[in-house]
Amino acid sequence: MNWVCLWASALCLVNFSTAVAQDAPDIAIFSFKDISCSAWTRSQNDEILRERYGTWFRGFVSGYNFGNPGNQVLLDAMPDPAAVATYVDKFCQDNPQLSFVAAAVPLVQAIRQIRPPIPERKP
Repeated sequence: MNWVCLWASALCLVNFSTAVAQDAPDIAIFSFKDISCSAWTRSQNDEILRERYGTWFRGFVSGYNFGNPGNQVLLDAMPDPAAVATYVDKFCQDNPQLSFVAAAVPLVQAIRQIRPPIPERKP
């Protein structure tokens, strides 16, 4: 059930991605109790929590891929955990009023590969 909700959240976030920098979209995101950028910043020296956050980002990208077969983030395109952390650090520095999970949308937009539509097969 949680994966379905994550997928739905990813799909909604991607559709509203242009609004992320201005206002966070009003959708349900299954994540952590405190998703503020200040919580992200406070977790800088907590390896276990940062690993959990990194796992969340990978799950978000997997949900995005599930919902968008034509616009995939390929396995070799996903940044390593340190690069994701650096990306989210900058996102939170630039957008301290937003949640750190909002960084997932521009991350996906930066690394996805847009594929041409697959034509339907005729019987």
